[in-house]
Amino acid sequence: MVHPPSGQGARLVQGTAVRGASVAADIMKPWGYNRTMRPVFLAVLLVSGLALGVAGGYLWTHRAPAPHHPALLPEPRPLPAFSLVDQDGRPFDNRRLMGKWSLLFFGYTHCPDVCPTTLSTLKEVKGRLEGHPEVLDKVQFVFISVDPERDTPKVLKDYVSYFDPGFIGATGSENQLKVLTRSLGVLYVKVPEENGDYLVDHSASVILVDPKGRFAGVLSPPHRADAIAHTLLEIAS
Repeated sequence: MVHPPSGQGARLVQGTAVRGASVAADIMKPWGYNRTMRPVFLAVLLVSGLALGVAGGYLWTHRAPAPHHPALLPEPRPLPAFSLVDQDGRPFDNRRLMGKWSLLFFGYTHCPDVCPTTLSTLKEVKGRLEGHPEVLDKVQFVFISVDPERDTPKVLKDYVSYFDPGFIGATGSENQLKVLTRSLGVLYVKVPEENGDYLVDHSASVILVDPKGRFAGVLSPPHRADAIAHTLLEIAS
């Protein structure tokens, strides 16, 4: 079942990895602190940011990127070997990211707001590129679910097809997902609700992977279809 935008406040983090000593400031200001974020998710985000800084992980600039422009890495970073499954039950691994610019968005099908909104924006991006088939042929859109407990391949297929039959859906076990999410600085955490159900707080950025399967940059929210399409026309032409 597809969950359209409900008007509820987004429970998310609007960014990915950060760097340096001013971790809290970098997370909450440049990457879009959201007042609805739960304390537990903030704690995970802060600890992860500190761990990245201490471990000497790939470092981001302290300043926010210009609005609606991608934060491109100075040098694309190879991804670790990962193994997921797509909406048709086929393997989805590093090889599936070769040869095209890939836009990866991490979310889940029960997401009440940011996921359907972002996927609708990506559908609009694809529509804007239809007048440039030489570029569109070099781009793919991938929705990766961080809720494997509920998002089976069949559920994913119904969900992504609602937005665009050409979109790819993928997921995997928690351990399989973390191989990829940790390398990209994507964070998520399950948040139980009183009725026994749960939501998933998660990053809201779109990850850019280059045709060599390398982590190339981040598209930070708020997402604008015209700006994303312009970026793709610049880098994929």
